[in-house]
Amino acid sequence: MLIITEKPSVAKDFATALGCRFSNGLYKNESITITNCIGHLLKLYEPVQYDQAYKSWSNLPIIPEQFLYRINDSVKAQANLVLEQIKKHNNDEILIATDADREGEIIARECLKFAGIKNYSRIKRFWVSQALTKQVILEGIKNAQKLADYDKLSKQGFSRQYSDWLVGINFSRYISTKAEKTLPVGRVQTAILSAINKRCQEVENFIPEKYYEYQGTFSDGNSTLTGLYILDNKTKFSKTEHYQKLNELINKPGKLTDNKTEKKVTPAPQLFNLNELQKEAFKKYELSAAKTLEIVQKLYEEYKCVSYPRTPSKVMGEQNVQLCIDVFERLATSEPELKTLLCNSFITIQNKRVFNDAKLEAHHALIPLDVIPESATSQEKNVYNLIKERFTIAFLEESVSNISNFTVNVNDNLFVIKASEIIKAGWKQYVQTNKEQSAEEEIQNIKNFDWNKVILSDLKLLEKYTKPKKYFTEASILAFMENPKDEDAEHKLVGLGTAATRHTYIPKLTKIGYIKIDKKNILITAQGKYLLQALQNSSLKNLTDISETTNWEKQLDQEPELFLDNIKTYIRNTVQKEINIQVAEEEYANCPICQKPIKKGKNNWYCSGYKEGCKFGPVWFSVADATIDVQDIKNICSRKETRMKNCKSKTGKQFKAKFKYNFEKNQLDFIFEKKEGKK
Repeated sequence: MLIITEKPSVAKDFATALGCRFSNGLYKNESITITNCIGHLLKLYEPVQYDQAYKSWSNLPIIPEQFLYRINDSVKAQANLVLEQIKKHNNDEILIATDADREGEIIARECLKFAGIKNYSRIKRFWVSQALTKQVILEGIKNAQKLADYDKLSKQGFSRQYSDWLVGINFSRYISTKAEKTLPVGRVQTAILSAINKRCQEVENFIPEKYYEYQGTFSDGNSTLTGLYILDNKTKFSKTEHYQKLNELINKPGKLTDNKTEKKVTPAPQLFNLNELQKEAFKKYELSAAKTLEIVQKLYEEYKCVSYPRTPSKVMGEQNVQLCIDVFERLATSEPELKTLLCNSFITIQNKRVFNDAKLEAHHALIPLDVIPESATSQEKNVYNLIKERFTIAFLEESVSNISNFTVNVNDNLFVIKASEIIKAGWKQYVQTNKEQSAEEEIQNIKNFDWNKVILSDLKLLEKYTKPKKYFTEASILAFMENPKDEDAEHKLVGLGTAATRHTYIPKLTKIGYIKIDKKNILITAQGKYLLQALQNSSLKNLTDISETTNWEKQLDQEPELFLDNIKTYIRNTVQKEINIQVAEEEYANCPICQKPIKKGKNNWYCSGYKEGCKFGPVWFSVADATIDVQDIKNICSRKETRMKNCKSKTGKQFKAKFKYNFEKNQLDFIFEKKEGKK
């Protein structure tokens, strides 16, 4: 029997369970050979490999009758080894043990197709998402089903792969040709860019509105509580009209007229999947999603102290109860306090928030497996500790609080006092207090407050302003991709991308130049705005629609072949249409005198307000044989010096100097390099 896994570590797990030894790149015993892929060993043809005519970007649409593959050069040796083994075992039983998800399915099937395998009757599918202990592997092999049972999953995977290739190739070329400028387009990345643009517009166009709250302080002679004046179920008011009336109530007695208390039960947070870890690492340590993945991949591959990181699951398999107990005990050897925590933990099959096969996806949740080496860097230890801390609290008891609303009547004027009383701390006693604790959960000491002696002892008029939404950060955009929201959508939207790919979109959009990161905030650039404007004014408008993109994802799951046919039809219809795109002018800087945009001419930088009389510039691209580039003009317009330049005088003498704009003479001045020893 030939067993094919997706990654080397899984091949090793199988070898350990089946008693195979490693030799010449393979694990073997008398009856079993185990080999592994390294992700995708094959990649789709480039357009010119189908037809040389596709060298021309205007030759559209590009829709191959049959999609063809070639070996991925970066894993060529391993690809040849795997393909050789598939051909060699063509008449034997083959077990596909790639990851139990859509991507894992097509990684294996790409290889089978490329090796020329047409008869799948001897091929079975190992489908397990549990941690791969020996018992789990042996049971998984025993329960393996026919590969044909997973044909729909295969169709979903290939339809997604083909559609992303078709959309990227055709529409990037289509828009770029019309704009005479390279403008990459992607089925998912363009929808994400559109969401970022929408959020930027919401923030930038937001106009704060002033409102007022009346905060009363109530005393029983020993302690105080605060509450807000409420009228017609409102605590926010546009005017100060009630202030004089309420101020006259100071030192007047109040009467408790209503008391509503609700029990709030907060279960322990679930184990990390990759997305949740990336969000937490950004919030706590400002690590990008890509950097977090890089670190946790090292923790998994090199240090072997955490489980497989690219997981969408927040749960463990129901067969992994003992594994989690073993991990707890292993960690407790170096942290004795964990033994006490273990005694209070709910590590049983009944804990469905942790052990739940129904919610288990391709891999189980991300957990620690062992102690991290002392030689690890501080960043590596930080990420590891996030995983370990989440693991240690995920099994703990829920936290229980009473959330109370007390209504006090002072001369027919009502105030509502909100308070929270902790009944059982549960898991929260082991974590730091959340600094962003919501107002309704603010803890006020109500235990010994005497409501029979309550008086209004003080009143404050609080002037406040409505606040805009916040710009996306790496943490919040990951959350959005996982659970996109669209106010215009009729139904809950499915996620964008996958747990293994979501971290790639922000670096990709940044590299292309569609977005930039400024103090954690993700901002759209002029180039990004231009692409979206061009798309929205064309038949490609659907690519910018989050709801439409997620509807495609839904159709992909339900009817993959119809989904792909619809994508092909959409492409054919779209690229036949003419669109008129004006090339957007890039934003360089604003004039330091009149604040109008600086523009790039044939030979110089100039202010677009020159027709209105602005005296700035022009600043020539070449001054004293030195080039004044984009960064230099930005510095100049910020009234700063340029970078140090290698210059040449009219007589050919070489010298170094910076440039700074002289606003009295409207010209650049030299700022010469200081010589050592000279003042």
